[in-house]
Amino acid sequence: MITLPFRLDMIDGKGEPEFIDFRKAGPEDIDEVVALQERIIDALPDKDLYQDSTREEYLTQLTEDVCFIAECDGKTAGFSVMVPNDPDNPRNYGKYLDYSREQLAKTVSLDLTMVDPEFRGRGIQRIFNKLRIGTAIGMGAAEGLCTISPDNPYSYRNFLVLNFEIIEQREMYGGKQRYILRKVF
Repeated sequence: MITLPFRLDMIDGKGEPEFIDFRKAGPEDIDEVVALQERIIDALPDKDLYQDSTREEYLTQLTEDVCFIAECDGKTAGFSVMVPNDPDNPRNYGKYLDYSREQLAKTVSLDLTMVDPEFRGRGIQRIFNKLRIGTAIGMGAAEGLCTISPDNPYSYRNFLVLNFEIIEQREMYGGKQRYILRKVF
């Protein structure tokens, strides 16, 4: 399991050293998370690839969920959320699959990952996924679920390499098509 805070040492496109720092996120990060969402939405050619959230929804996540943030040179490079294995949480994706209360208590939802367009291609989403999976296992979860647009091959591949499998395709988030993927830990 990766211990936080964690620093990723890389070489940028100009051959210069680059450091991306990963840490837990909290309510104090709300302004940066909202600004990151705005940058991502502005850069999207197809707005259906992403389900935006309100400031209040992000504040709930930063308060109640397990959140991670990646930073590079003082700029927010990415943000990721995992909904804990709580059977009473309406955001547990197992509810879409009619899981029993017992199964919901063993299921986490890998809810969201945002990576700033400037920092894509550096493996940030994969690191977030590994952080979330390691945290989930540490919390006693037996499986993880996530949702991905069928038109987002980048995110889809990042979950396939971690042995997630598509278990269903359905309309979600106000009529947007999504895959539900699962990984048994």
